[in-house]
Amino acid sequence: MRTLTATAAAAVTAAALAGCGNVSVGRHQQDRSYSAPAGTAGLRITAHGGRVEITASDSPGIRITERLRWSNEKNKPKARHVSEGSTLALSSSCGRNVMGFAACGVSYRVQVPRGTPVQVDSGDGAIEASGLAGTVRLRSGSGAIRATDLRGATASISAGDGSVRVTGRAATADLHAGTGSVTAENLTADRLKVRASDGRVEVSGRVAAADLGTGTGSISLDGLAADRLTVRTDDGGITMRLDSPPANVRATAGTGSIRLRLPAGESYAIALSAQGGKRIDPAVHQDSRSARRVDLRTRDGDITVTPK
Repeated sequence: MRTLTATAAAAVTAAALAGCGNVSVGRHQQDRSYSAPAGTAGLRITAHGGRVEITASDSPGIRITERLRWSNEKNKPKARHVSEGSTLALSSSCGRNVMGFAACGVSYRVQVPRGTPVQVDSGDGAIEASGLAGTVRLRSGSGAIRATDLRGATASISAGDGSVRVTGRAATADLHAGTGSVTAENLTADRLKVRASDGRVEVSGRVAAADLGTGTGSISLDGLAADRLTVRTDDGGITMRLDSPPANVRATAGTGSIRLRLPAGESYAIALSAQGGKRIDPAVHQDSRSARRVDLRTRDGDITVTPK
């Protein structure tokens, strides 16, 4: 292992309040930029209390700009840059708090070659990534995550308290939000898994197999082409507008109605179970022998199936 040193540093420091003794209290900031060593092929960031932005490009090498911020001289953060094999590991920690002032953290802006594997674990802060084509793993305890223009990556993205938004293309995508919405917009994937504990789920694009679920919240599939689709919500409605004839659809709602719009021109074997009303538009061709299966169930709500 070897520790890197910053090649350029610029500091801007301002003190708005005066503390006790020789401890200054206020807002302090320092920016530092540097490049990863030659041969670095992966990036891992462990962040606390700062925003992380990662942009992919077709240029070689990894370039980092980090911004340190702190409220007093005793809690200035320490930023570490360590090469572990071919992976650059960035992390930080804050000094002890003084007089109740706890503002401390490090934000990162990083440019990486497009195919670089990227892993980010943030305790408290937003994560934004763009254009990545390698393996992507993004985790935030408290903060929104946005991954745009993915390009063939395997993506695993989870926000404990915050929203998740993803666009682009991924071989497999595993998306999770504890408290917050999950949006996969115009996503192309072989396999998509989405879980939201307390928040809505919205998906559009082209997915071979999708498994979507939420505890409390609605699920909306507007303009989705999917071969195999499994949808579950404990407390919320389900709305599905499918752009291509699916091979298999299974949707279950605990409390909520189900609305499904199917492409015309195909026959479907449809089974419905609902405490409320059940309606299949006569324009939807039903055939119990069809290989295209649709199974919709709700304990408290109604079900409607109409042609697209």
